[in-house]
Amino acid sequence: MKKYVRIKGTKDGISIFLSDTASIVELEEGLTQHLKDQQKIVSRDQKLAVQVHIGNRLFTEDEERSIMAIIEENSAMEVSGFTSNVMSKQDAKKWKEEEQIFSLATVVRSGQIINVPGDLLLVGDVNPGGSIRATGNIFILGNVKGIIHAGFDGNSKAVVTGKFQYPSQIRIAGEIHGFDSEENKDRVEENILTAYIDDKGELAIDSLHILRKIRPEISNFQGGQ
Repeated sequence: MKKYVRIKGTKDGISIFLSDTASIVELEEGLTQHLKDQQKIVSRDQKLAVQVHIGNRLFTEDEERSIMAIIEENSAMEVSGFTSNVMSKQDAKKWKEEEQIFSLATVVRSGQIINVPGDLLLVGDVNPGGSIRATGNIFILGNVKGIIHAGFDGNSKAVVTGKFQYPSQIRIAGEIHGFDSEENKDRVEENILTAYIDDKGELAIDSLHILRKIRPEISNFQGGQ
């Protein structure tokens, strides 16, 4: 049974490698026996985090719970997570959504809320009271007077471009910049600007040209001044 289980110490801690050709029953039995044989080596007074590698397969939640219970009941190790070489359908769908650019040509009016997974290219204005959220970058070819939230799931590398005007509010991850002062009230922004989080962790506003410097990987978006 032990041929299905291998325990190895690495620079990052302890790893348990489970065969991806064995059935879950074979893994459970083999893992139980292997850990019992190792009890003389690993003291019960120790608390060690372990990462479980399962190869080219995916476990169900019940299978993960079963493996965790076997490890924690038969050793002083605690499972910190499972690592697989394959991706679940949910993760694959999320990755695909976040890699694509969603294009939209419309005017976002007061009361409207648009939520987009991944990047958004909007051709049109965002009126006061309108709101846009995206997990990635937001590129707007138009006037921005509403609330724009890029990287709303915590992505601090996201950027926003557009003609930011009073009374717009730009958010990236957890940072906020508001164009709500009286000095901005009558100003009409003719240039497309870029909002991003700088090296100090603060939301900064600069010209569109800064985009090439701070995010050189964004090469498919072009705008004017």
